[in-house]
Amino acid sequence: MRSQLQFIDHATGKASDCGKVLEIEVASHALNWPGVVVEKGRSPHFYPNHVSTPYFYFALGLEQALHWEAETDEGMSHLTTIPGEIWINPPETPFTHKIDEPCYFVIVAIEKATLFQHCPLSIKGKQLSFLKNYNVDDEALRGLINLFLLEVQSGGKNGSAYLNSLVSMLSVHYLNNYSDLNDLPERSVSKFGAREQQTIDALIDNRLDQPITIEEMAAALGCSKFYFLREFKKLTGQTPYQHLLEKRLERAQTMLAQGETNILTTALAVGFSDQSHFTRAFKKRFGTTPGKLNR
Repeated sequence: MRSQLQFIDHATGKASDCGKVLEIEVASHALNWPGVVVEKGRSPHFYPNHVSTPYFYFALGLEQALHWEAETDEGMSHLTTIPGEIWINPPETPFTHKIDEPCYFVIVAIEKATLFQHCPLSIKGKQLSFLKNYNVDDEALRGLINLFLLEVQSGGKNGSAYLNSLVSMLSVHYLNNYSDLNDLPERSVSKFGAREQQTIDALIDNRLDQPITIEEMAAALGCSKFYFLREFKKLTGQTPYQHLLEKRLERAQTMLAQGETNILTTALAVGFSDQSHFTRAFKKRFGTTPGKLNR
């Protein structure tokens, strides 16, 4: 089954054919949901070049880790996406990807008018900004994406009222966490500096073997999630996810250099849940495997 998602060449405004490689196995197409597209499938590769969509776009990674490149403010950046992580992209926001290996996904795409129509928050007349994020680990958002998929798999048996409630819940979570809706005016003109980074680094250092959420980092600085993600990237040149990974790998390198011989023990001590993911990330960062460095 072919994808029905709309991809647009951002420079010309014409339709892009980058989505023709998407192989869809489960879709909402036959349900005729207004302003909502849900698709589950795979793609042997994916090469969108300065492409945008008319949707709030949520893509959940499935099945296996994906090693790929995406254009960021620093140019093309190498990314590793593990199953369960999410790419979030707002409407009319261009993206460029280079994916040379098979990828597996669930996509929930909601047109801007549809998401705003079902949003119960007070947003009328407000000029909002939205974050574009890769490798988002958000349990609530992941759960909502899976609820959309389950409703498709059931043939839409719960009806339009249930669909509208899903869109409403997604809109609230998205706007509260990935827009500047809740930013205070006085915070919007301030900047992160060395003190804020020291606070975050101390939090990471004290809990390197445990999961640390973006919400916890933002709370440590007393700011919104949106503000934290935006200002942290301006200060460090990295997303919080990239910074946390860097700190974990640096600690692992130190442990191995000081004589730690068990690779799994090292991986768990710096917050990785399995040895294979740790080994891939370590090799990508340092150009050698933990085992070779250990020897």
